[in-house]
Amino acid sequence: MRNLDRTTKILLGLLVVGVWCLLIQSVFQVSPAEASGPNGGEQTPQVIRARGLVIVDEQNRERIIMGAPVPDPPHIGKRINPAHGMIILDHNGYERFGVGIMDNNGQMAMGFDAPHDPANPKKNAERLHFIADGKGGAMIRFLNRQTGVPGWIRLGDDDKLYFEFIDVQKDKNKVVKRQLSMDGDKTVEQPFKQ
Repeated sequence: MRNLDRTTKILLGLLVVGVWCLLIQSVFQVSPAEASGPNGGEQTPQVIRARGLVIVDEQNRERIIMGAPVPDPPHIGKRINPAHGMIILDHNGYERFGVGIMDNNGQMAMGFDAPHDPANPKKNAERLHFIADGKGGAMIRFLNRQTGVPGWIRLGDDDKLYFEFIDVQKDKNKVVKRQLSMDGDKTVEQPFKQ
């Protein structure tokens, strides 16, 4: 937690506060407030119904987008799967954080992205990916600067926790996987597939 920059800490804090507010609101139902309108005493509902919400900064740049569905990421292309949730964009309009649920597979996912790399614009900037899948499983996937997957923390089909380290050795045409669990240490070699 010490290595997180100030903006990330603030955004994570806002996310936690928002989730708590939603939980409190669901426990304590609020009735509509009365407001004085042009016709005397109209009621104004406490709920805003919308398919999307865009929050802009002082320079009118889109910074936080909530949607059902969330739009495709600006500058990058289409999402792999449509999702309903929220994204946070940096000052250049590139997605740096996203959270959402996917209807097609029931996954609830959250991703943290590195800054956009203009030298390699098609590269996946995601570095951390958290998933609670539609079958009750869970995992945290780590991606390196070349967008390879050097490891996972994963809840297995047997409901045990696994740490998996992955070493792709293209020059030797193999992938070495090391798995640590309460049952011990296991190493597996597989052929490298492009």
